[in-house]
Amino acid sequence: MKNMDLTVAICMYNAEKYVKETLQCLLDQTKQDFKLLIVNDCSTDNSVEIVKTFFNEHPRQYEIVNLKVNGGLCAGRRFVEVYAKTKYLLFVDADDRPLPEFVEKLYDKITSDSQLMAVGCYLEYINIYGESVPGGIFLGEKDKNSFYEKAKREKLIFMASTSIYNRELALSVGGHNTIGFPDGKPRYQDLCEDLDLWTRMSDLYTQGYAIIVVPEILYQYRKGEGMSTSSFGMILRMRHIKTNLKRRRRGQKELSFVEFREQLGESELKKLEREAVSADMLRKGYYDIRNGRLLSGIRTIIGSALMNPSYFVSKFKHNFLKFK
Repeated sequence: MKNMDLTVAICMYNAEKYVKETLQCLLDQTKQDFKLLIVNDCSTDNSVEIVKTFFNEHPRQYEIVNLKVNGGLCAGRRFVEVYAKTKYLLFVDADDRPLPEFVEKLYDKITSDSQLMAVGCYLEYINIYGESVPGGIFLGEKDKNSFYEKAKREKLIFMASTSIYNRELALSVGGHNTIGFPDGKPRYQDLCEDLDLWTRMSDLYTQGYAIIVVPEILYQYRKGEGMSTSSFGMILRMRHIKTNLKRRRRGQKELSFVEFREQLGESELKKLEREAVSADMLRKGYYDIRNGRLLSGIRTIIGSALMNPSYFVSKFKHNFLKFK
């Protein structure tokens, strides 16, 4: 077998509805010389059987690892970072559809320049039926100098989690972190886990390393119907990541998530809760309009804008002005 330096990994939990389609997308990739690792996070459906049947019918190298304890997304990705031995890692969600040149274009880009430690791409949204829906993820710097400037200004590094990256460099800054979070659910370590990793890796800009995107839509991300959970946890995690970014750059000890939340004052928590309510209202208004409740949706969106104008403007820019 050719000495491969790339692992494409799927962290899978109860993905029986979509995983066959995702695997077919990987078989359709224009670049095939990668190791395929599937981590089963204690699925209770037929996901594992579907994977085995698929590769019996479509033989290719793959490895499946069954975890003994359900640990969630971040723990699964941390397992892969330690378990895999290749230089590069690339995660694909078990219900998404990478387009045919996804692996090849990201791999070719990151291997074209030794200073690149991670490379992402643009994503477009599909629904549970595989149909295109408005929106996508069009984030990330297109060149190294833009990234250096952003990292220097201590900015959070937003980029899709489905990005190729240097495994050893990621581990050198802590990789996907699962320590210092409260037990039980919600699993705060699963919120913004990619933002945390890219922002940690951005510290390496002082050594000339960079994170960029290929400004092309190479991946289809499946969005579920209806509302997700409250935004409060997401906002807390982003604030936690930003706090630790500043502390690291000043040579201070990082705060665990538990320590960070304990040091927040009552007024600060109320402010963050208000931001979360505004975010949830905006999403509710969006889904109301999509489902034909036009007046209700407009009222809810206006309420969100009045409650938190800066958040509304930011979301409008990312989800409307950047549509392709």
